[in-house]
Amino acid sequence: MLKTNYDFRYNDQNNPLMAIRSIGWESTASETYRWDGMARDDKFVLFQYTLAGEGHLIYHGRHYTVPKHQGFFLRIPDSHCYYYNSASKTPWEYIFLVASGTHVFPLWHDLMAKAGPVVSFKPQARPISMLWDMMQTAGDNGLRDKYEISLSLYDWILSCLRLMDGMPDAGKPLPESIQRALQLMETQYHRLLTLDEIAAAAGVNKHHCCRLFAKHIGATPIHQLTKIRIAEACRLLRQTDETVVAIATSTGFDNSSYFGKVFRKLVGASPQQFREQDGNLTSDNQLFVN
Repeated sequence: MLKTNYDFRYNDQNNPLMAIRSIGWESTASETYRWDGMARDDKFVLFQYTLAGEGHLIYHGRHYTVPKHQGFFLRIPDSHCYYYNSASKTPWEYIFLVASGTHVFPLWHDLMAKAGPVVSFKPQARPISMLWDMMQTAGDNGLRDKYEISLSLYDWILSCLRLMDGMPDAGKPLPESIQRALQLMETQYHRLLTLDEIAAAAGVNKHHCCRLFAKHIGATPIHQLTKIRIAEACRLLRQTDETVVAIATSTGFDNSSYFGKVFRKLVGASPQQFREQDGNLTSDNQLFVN
């Protein structure tokens, strides 16, 4: 899938249906990227979800950092500003959805009432996978009928509401302790990290760390670390010519045979099979390891 945007135009500018106005995948590393919710002369709603790096949001005077796997719901116009800060040192990469229509605004109000402006969604969560699917369909010229577009948007909003109703913590940012532990994993996965090190990064003992991960991530800390390592291994298999042994070492596995067993269990193929079978995919495709 290409990193691009898809814009939609409608003959009826007062379309009462639920209308997607744009959807896309972008990144920025410029401090000129700054949007003031009171300085825009149009009326619409926005969802933006961080894939890498981090963004910043000031909402009704309160500051939020929006790191990887978090996003925000906003109404425009409203009292907010979201922007990129170069102190982050890495580009802010995100996917987004812009929508409008008479029936969109009350449902968006319900979403924000349940979750607040900032939410935490796992990358494999239904709302996120649906966004990727909608972008793929748009890229294939499959979103051309205003009724189909309206139905897709309605289904997407319902998927968000369903997730928030079924998982009380789904719409809330991850606790800072979990964020610190995940940051350690995502930057130091190549080392032989221990549960004690992960718990120390979280600022809790290892037993409480396991309970927090079970509640908020749905996996043990070590299993989450393994998923991060395997996801990185998949990227290296797709984008480089490194040997399987070298990739195993660079992703924190000290035994290539064990790496192969873990890879097959999570991905459903050996590393070499994955490399051979996945050759038709572009480097921009995302793989989410469950």
